Parts: sequence; structure tokens; C-alpha cells
Amino acid sequence: MADTDIVSVATVKAQLGITDAVDDAWLGGVVTAVTEAIENTTGRWFTARATTLYFDGSADASALEVPLGVSAITYLGYATTDQPDSGTGTYTEITTGIYLDPPAQDRRFGASASRIVLGGSSVGRFPTSGKRTIKATGSFGSPSTRASQIATNAIARAYRARKSGGADLAVVGPEGGMKILRDFAPAELEELHGSYGIAMVAG
Repeated sequence: MADTDIVSVATVKAQLGITDAVDDAWLGGVVTAVTEAIENTTGRWFTARATTLYFDGSADASALEVPLGVSAITYLGYATTDQPDSGTGTYTEITTGIYLDPPAQDRRFGASASRIVLGGSSVGRFPTSGKRTIKATGSFGSPSTRASQIATNAIARAYRARKSGGADLAVVGPEGGMKILRDFAPAELEELHGSYGIAMVAG
């Protein structure tokens, strides 16, 4: 099980009424696979990850799209020329007038914000062109109780299918990771799309 998994093996076992550890390793692999499937479907992270991200120039000088989701910003900077991929570039910090959009009261099911917006008091604007010209440090992604429940439902379906003698819905992929082929109810996938408002991205 990875630190970035959307739900724990213990939570899944509690829902299924499992009291032994016989299937823990298998469940752990499926938890990671389902987490990956949800992240690929929504384009978001559902565990907060403290990291630094770099963006190319924004189409809007006052708003930056952050499809992964953003829950906190501790540093925001911009550069007027292309910056190296290594993260060693030079940036001018923006210290005021930084907002997350939509605001917390307008987000559904614990979803994170999807844009960083610069208000009128902000000193600086996002560059509209250039490579790696925007640097943002903070917490990206955020937990969602509903997304975690959808994940748990999918894992439970995979487990029950396996125990009933049906096809094992998790198979080993080219890189050795377990991939879920079909464990999400169509209504749940539609809910993920609608609740979080992010178009499906390539897996």
C-alpha cells in the first residue's frame, strides 16, 4: 500500500467484514490500482501531497489552472523567460492577492480548488507564455470522503468476484503494477466526472 492511496486496506476489510490477513497483499495491490484509476479518471489527487509543481505560461495572466487540485499554497513565483526542467530556475515571488478558486464553500464532497487566482492587490501576474515560467509550492490534491467510498465499492466488487470464482479483475500490467479493468459502476464514474468537474485524462 502506498502513502498516496485513496483508502486503506483496513477500511476495505472493515466494509467487507474480513478479519484475517490472508488477502492483505492482494487487497493492497487493488487499493493502489483503484486509486490510480480514480486519479486518471478525474485528473485529481485525493491525498494531499506537499510538493513543488512547475507550469508553462498560463492562458490567463490572472488565473492558473491546476487540474490535480490545490488545497494550499506556500510559495508562488513567476519568471519572464523559459526556465530549466531541473527546478534550478530563478523566479520572482508573488506574496499577496493569491486566492484558490472555487472557494471552499462552493466545493462539493471535499473537492480541492482547481485554479490559483491573482486578485487586484497582487504584485505580479502569471506569464502567458514560456516553459516552466510558473512555480508553485504547496499542498496539491485533497481527501474526499465520497471518492474514498467509490474506491472502496470498486475494491469490494473486485474482491467478491475473485472469491466467487469469477474473473480476477486485476491483472499484471507491463510495468508489473496491478490494473483494474472494470470495477466501477457507471453511475459512480459519472459522479466522479460531475462532482469534480475535470475532464477524463489519459491513463
